[in-house]
Amino acid sequence: MTNHLLRNGTTKPAGPVPMSTKSYLAKSVDEAITQAREDLGPEAMLLSTRKLEQGLQGGYEVVFGAPEPRLPAALALPRGVPEDLAADVERLHSQMDEIRNLLLRPTKARLGGVRMTPELADVYECLLSCDVDPVLSKDIVDRLESSRAVEEHLQRTLGCKAKADPRAKASVNSPEALEAFVLAELERRVAIAPRLGQNGVVLVGPSGAGKTATVAKLASFVAGLAETRPVRILSLDPSPQTPPVRLREIVQALGMAFTQVPAIHGLAPLIAEARTKEFLLIDTPGYASTDHRAAEAAVAALAGCPGMDTHLVVPGYMKSIDLRGCIQRYKMFRPAKLLVTRMDETHTLGSVFSEAARAGLSLSFLAHGPMIPRDIRPASREDLLGLALERRPSRSAHVA
Repeated sequence: MTNHLLRNGTTKPAGPVPMSTKSYLAKSVDEAITQAREDLGPEAMLLSTRKLEQGLQGGYEVVFGAPEPRLPAALALPRGVPEDLAADVERLHSQMDEIRNLLLRPTKARLGGVRMTPELADVYECLLSCDVDPVLSKDIVDRLESSRAVEEHLQRTLGCKAKADPRAKASVNSPEALEAFVLAELERRVAIAPRLGQNGVVLVGPSGAGKTATVAKLASFVAGLAETRPVRILSLDPSPQTPPVRLREIVQALGMAFTQVPAIHGLAPLIAEARTKEFLLIDTPGYASTDHRAAEAAVAALAGCPGMDTHLVVPGYMKSIDLRGCIQRYKMFRPAKLLVTRMDETHTLGSVFSEAARAGLSLSFLAHGPMIPRDIRPASREDLLGLALERRPSRSAHVA
């Protein structure tokens, strides 16, 4: 593979924000993506691809851009900086993200006229309208284009010897085939995992995300499963305020056991004693940035109880920049899944999908109202397809 700077330059202005661009000649788009991310880093943006004429070196010319720089490390905020200054810096980061997104949001007409098929232009437009990150959206569609091209090539070369079977070609370009390609690409980014661990479940997340109501919904669901151990709720919230009291009332009305853990050091013995006989659901308080020590103590206590299934609970209406900060704050708990609440207050999973893909998290359950246990259901493939195709899954589906 060879590479060179676009038009022998190192930078090319993209509106008001400078952007370094670099083009690659490669046998496949995926090969160029791998090389670009090695050279330019994981934030490299795929700007365009062009299939080369037969006989030229490589099969594609692929152009990438390096996104606008963030604030330099020298300006990183040390501990003790006033919160209002930290908030100003975070707002600046958010505005820079918005500028980048605007620069990368071409019109549908332009997309369809340059190289994308109408079907893929529709997919791209749908992803953008659902608030999927523009860089991620473009990468998804470019990979879809590459996958379809490979499939068409295989059908031509492995099909009938004299004439290609017209049904084979139609199958690649059919709506059913497009749906299968789209689903495979989306699931490659974010897995659907609506399962609860055998050793118990821990819910972590910010205050107001709906963890307590979700614990009650999951408890009712688990209690209805066949061959399930008795359910016990453990609350780590030490305050005698409304949420733990309300949770106690709900689970006791459902005939389940409830324990409010008086001190974090008592959690590990409780789990060790109960988890062989009962299915545990652990409700945790929201940890603000100032509660770092309390959060670390909870992490240490849970580390002594391996095998717990940790879900990060986030409201579906969260903006990407806020969700990214939330994921970073609760990273110490090592959640493997996102459980999304308050879906009745938003119209799309685009931001959740984008940040889950960025962080390598799966989607487990979606909650969409206050009713217990009715307003929760497993995340599904239909939720992913609704981001890229003109469809919307029903919110009335129950946990099954």
